[in-house]
Amino acid sequence: MLLEAEQSIAGQEWPIEPGERNVPIYIAEPSAGITPETGIMVVMHGWAGYYRCENMQTWYGYFPDRFNVVVASVEYLQSGPQNHPTHLEQPYDHGYLQAIDAIRAARHLWSSLREAGVEFNERRIYAMGASGGGNITQMALKLAPRTFACGVDNCGMPGLIDAIAYGTGEWGTTLNAHYSRDPESAAYLSPDMQRIRDFGDPEHCALLAQANEDLKIVIVHGVRDTVCPTVPKVEQFRNMLAAGLDVDAHFLTDWHVDGETVTAPDHSVGPFELVTDRFAREYLRPDGRFPKVRSGPTDFELGGEFAYPTENGRFVVNHDGPPTVRFEEA
Repeated sequence: MLLEAEQSIAGQEWPIEPGERNVPIYIAEPSAGITPETGIMVVMHGWAGYYRCENMQTWYGYFPDRFNVVVASVEYLQSGPQNHPTHLEQPYDHGYLQAIDAIRAARHLWSSLREAGVEFNERRIYAMGASGGGNITQMALKLAPRTFACGVDNCGMPGLIDAIAYGTGEWGTTLNAHYSRDPESAAYLSPDMQRIRDFGDPEHCALLAQANEDLKIVIVHGVRDTVCPTVPKVEQFRNMLAAGLDVDAHFLTDWHVDGETVTAPDHSVGPFELVTDRFAREYLRPDGRFPKVRSGPTDFELGGEFAYPTENGRFVVNHDGPPTVRFEEA
């Protein structure tokens, strides 16, 4: 391997626990080596998962050769079983700094390959995740609006909807991110913080569509998914389309079940490496029918800031170096 498999990168400081924060990543390369067509792919496990758990090892054993990418499995903020919804002591980040962790991992791969002097395809940068990782994938596309050529969201949460934010259980979900509606609470969720986590926000989707005309978003979601409810996910898909984003959505029914790739149209769906292959390979493979590449420079090259407005201010992502995100009041 050209790059060391086990690495750690710096994460943006988490206000709940101030101080330095490290983000472990695991890197896997194609068995045939890195070629001028090799791209980059960050992959994210689900809520309470672990970056080297069994399914992750399957992914970084599968994706590098199948899609000719260097893969980074990311141990984003609040990973691990201690952060399961039933064990949380702090509100769940839900795709905010977690997405910055994913973007920083992609940037780290990009800069590491450049520093190593190896030729690779800098326009083939992808993200993929399942469940909580699917949500983080969408948020990574949003917070690095000029970087990714394709993102695959497998059964991800439909943003930080009330049912998940407060554990109120609409559509049968049992997820609880442990936020509070009380402005005096340390766990208070402001309307602005909730809105930035909505990748179906119409105004934000329009800004993303304008920033990255090359972006392909793939959504795969079971119609009987109650963990990450399907109804609000369909609503977000509608908003994304209306805003001009290029979205290929597959809301799976019993018709899609083949017993191998798709085993049931619920939250589990099937082995996510096979699900990703079935529904996104034509975009992710260099020899696919519709291979996705960026036509212009990425945020890593462009630097600068990108802002998403909200009612009380704006969220600003700074790409001058390792990306950071902040809220500025109006």
